[in-house]
Amino acid sequence: MSDLKNVFKPTASKSNSSKTPKHYNEEKNRCLADLANDESAIVRSAIASNSHTPTKVLTAMLECEQDKTVLRKVLLNDKMPRKAVAKFVNDSDDNRVEWFAEDVELIAHFKKA
Repeated sequence: MSDLKNVFKPTASKSNSSKTPKHYNEEKNRCLADLANDESAIVRSAIASNSHTPTKVLTAMLECEQDKTVLRKVLLNDKMPRKAVAKFVNDSDDNRVEWFAEDVELIAHFKKA
């Protein structure tokens, strides 16, 4: 067999990796958290509207997002905890709440639950 074929010959190896499914899940969540703070509103919007975005990332976005369109997607995400939204809506010091005061779709979204 040629040397080149030997390079690609399958070998049985024992995995000594300490990387467990938990490790990979934590890495995924760190990546999503980084993307949730990306300078591009398009990237943040994709994270905000994704049904697989963890609630922890969504609630962090709710606290700091300054783009109205992205924030609206955060609020409409089905994984967004109602308790976090209630805290946001009842914060009299947060001017962003006024952006959605008359948002019919957002109101209907929270009435259905």
